[in-house]
Amino acid sequence: MSLKTWLRNAAPAALLAAAVLASSPQVAVAQTTYFFPQAAAADFDPSIPSPEAFLGYPIGSHYTRHDQVAAYLKELDLLSDRIRVDEIGRTYEGRPLLSVIVTSAANHGRLDELQRAHAAVADPSAPTPDPARTPVVVGLYYGVHGNETSSGEAALLTAYYLAAGRSAEVQDWLDKAVIVIDPAQNPDGRDRAANWHNAWKNNPPVADPFDKEHVEPFPAGRTNHYFTDLNRDWLAVTQKETRAKLEIFHRWLPNVQIDFHEMGSGSTYYFEPSPESMESPLLPKASYDFNRVLARYHAKALDDLGSLYYTGENYDNFSAVYGSTYPDFHGGVGVTVEQASSRGLVQETAAGRVEFAFTIRNQVATGIASIRGAVAERAGLFSLQRETFRSAVEEGRKYRHAAFVFGDPADPGLSRQTLDLLLQHKIRVHALASPVSIDGRNYAPGSAWVVPSAQPQFRLIHSIFEPTPQTKGGVYGSTSYAIAPAYGLSVGRVSRVPSLGAALTEPPVANGGVIGTETAYAYAVDWRDLNAPKVLAAVLQRGLRARAAFEPFSASTQGGQTAFGRGSIVIPVVGQPISGEQVRAIIDKAAREAGVVAHSLASGRSLSGVDLGSESIRPLRAPKIALVMGEGVNATEIGSTWFSLSERLGWPATRLDPNQLRRVPLGGYNSIVLAGGRYDDWSDDTVAALRRWVQGGGSLVTFGTASKWAVAKGLTGAPGKAADPITPDAEPRQDFAQRRDALAEKRSSGNALSADADISHPLAFGLTQRALFVNKESDVTLTPVADPFSNVVRIDAQPTVNGYLPEALRKQAAGSVWAQVARLGEGNVVLFADDPAHRKYWLGTERLLINSLFFANHLAPSSRP
Repeated sequence: MSLKTWLRNAAPAALLAAAVLASSPQVAVAQTTYFFPQAAAADFDPSIPSPEAFLGYPIGSHYTRHDQVAAYLKELDLLSDRIRVDEIGRTYEGRPLLSVIVTSAANHGRLDELQRAHAAVADPSAPTPDPARTPVVVGLYYGVHGNETSSGEAALLTAYYLAAGRSAEVQDWLDKAVIVIDPAQNPDGRDRAANWHNAWKNNPPVADPFDKEHVEPFPAGRTNHYFTDLNRDWLAVTQKETRAKLEIFHRWLPNVQIDFHEMGSGSTYYFEPSPESMESPLLPKASYDFNRVLARYHAKALDDLGSLYYTGENYDNFSAVYGSTYPDFHGGVGVTVEQASSRGLVQETAAGRVEFAFTIRNQVATGIASIRGAVAERAGLFSLQRETFRSAVEEGRKYRHAAFVFGDPADPGLSRQTLDLLLQHKIRVHALASPVSIDGRNYAPGSAWVVPSAQPQFRLIHSIFEPTPQTKGGVYGSTSYAIAPAYGLSVGRVSRVPSLGAALTEPPVANGGVIGTETAYAYAVDWRDLNAPKVLAAVLQRGLRARAAFEPFSASTQGGQTAFGRGSIVIPVVGQPISGEQVRAIIDKAAREAGVVAHSLASGRSLSGVDLGSESIRPLRAPKIALVMGEGVNATEIGSTWFSLSERLGWPATRLDPNQLRRVPLGGYNSIVLAGGRYDDWSDDTVAALRRWVQGGGSLVTFGTASKWAVAKGLTGAPGKAADPITPDAEPRQDFAQRRDALAEKRSSGNALSADADISHPLAFGLTQRALFVNKESDVTLTPVADPFSNVVRIDAQPTVNGYLPEALRKQAAGSVWAQVARLGEGNVVLFADDPAHRKYWLGTERLLINSLFFANHLAPSSRP
């Protein structure tokens, strides 16, 4: 007898009490008549407590915290042999990330076998799974946006329906399907929203949309701890939450995956198919066609409830960054569903009152309909998935680039980062076996790797290395998502696969630490390594004095003559507050943790370039950074800077609310970061205080609309303004019916634009080539500052555009400045036209952000030669 069976037959008193409560007529009726109108109370096992019985309140009358969600699901795991709950990780705030597997007891007994059989679908050479023995896999992914809260409650009810359901239909589903439930993709954001709504709950509920219950404060619950939109992170995988769920995804490769969302309160309900203009040409048309098959089941479920809905009008199915599209790249059918949100217990809209319980019921209905449709259509789903992977291999074999080669011996950190990403996506990558030269760039074994195109993950390979396919017009989200240009990764493309070494199963071990003579004159770290800033941050926090090379040099090291690029860190032994042995120990520990080599140098005399005592080896000050975050600030933008400092560098930064700037002595900081946002309501006194602080030696770093505001307020010198968006000439009259599509085609949806960077400027130290891609998310452009040496990054006059950009915005961006430094008194203002650390994966331009903070006092020298 299994433990679960024993517990069910001999439950403790507390569990028996719950079972009695669950079986009471009042609770049973509450659960079945509203949320499961097609079911009868007798259809549910009375030994399985409903969510209402376990939690002590009717679902829809209160927002369930994540710990309560986890507790209920673990209770089902304890009582039911249909459910297994695994903790697969923890969020940044320490909340558990869960994976819930629901299937029949017999299937639970052979889960490993089922996983292997289903994974074989991705191998075109393996036998096709027998649908009679291999269950279809359905992924139900809830709450990626934490304040889209109806889905989290729906997860509890759906799990209950599957665990307690005794109908022949439910038992058939459990025999023929494995349901993979992620009950909360974003627990931190969910609790931020749930706690707000519960704190401002009123009896009776207040439906006025202006009531505090419906108006979350900054940063609201949409994003995770670092204000990351996790629904844009499936491809870049920058966050803990994404990494954990990606492992489960690849373990099961769902045939159907539903991503539950909410939209504006005045809407109804949306499910796919999406408009054809928003489909990716990388994906088989059959994938999108199957959305129409599943749509029949979703429509029937909502028809039965009498709930209004629509399809095919908006939301894209274009990019692998989304939880509803990433499955399409793996032969599954990904579906976005969107429910009008109550954002509280009840909210008044032009169409009437939207109640929390009503929004939950619709989400439950589409989740159950998805299982019903997947089981009924499982043969077609298996065929689609097998054909998707087979055609990927064939397309990769025919592709004009047979393989992609990457790797820079000066930047092993970026290579490891890229390899880690590829392996997370189950992309086959090999060591390079023999040296190759591609387009004048040399790649060598030991520092370069090869990704062949002819493999099942070809479409993801294309998404990472190649330009985004052209779209037919404006789309809902970012149209450029390629990783290579965002990383600043140099990629060689070849028509024949070069000599391959062993396939990698994990990234190479980072050989960090101090190497070289025990008796050091100084230590040097090459700034071109992606992880070098982490070493600098660590040694500065330990109180060591460090310098940066503003000119390249080469020195004698244990490995012979070693070149060091601009920005390389030099840490002399003499003049430190501790002994030489302690200095070495600190640097060695910092370098090991960062995976970076720190060279022990025996002499201050360089083999070429400047010597270590040169005026071009300049002392650095430890940054004292304030990040302004609060109402009016773009949370995702400032969250990217926060993440970069906290997670990548381990550097503490003070988080200031905007209204604190009137009271906090700014002299305690030498850098202040303003992300995009609205600052027009800042008082003249606040602006004047900020100006005095910059003039006194502070460094203000601004992004996008904050840069435009800083220019207009005269913080960059004489009051002026950034370049205004181009106003198109009067257009001919158009039909009103075309308005939405026409306006969508005029906005920027996120693009990568080619640019030229002055890599001799300290703002661009670490970059190895002038050619750079920058993210263009806004219509903000910068006019050149008077100092011709301070317009550091300029978009090309005829830029390469990766993604969709309207012609007017393309003309506006062409030749404009993207990053510059303006001197003001003894300080400076660093202006970026857009967020340089966009969505936490634009590592190429994130380097400029880090430089703006750690080299702040050297960015705008006086005009004296």
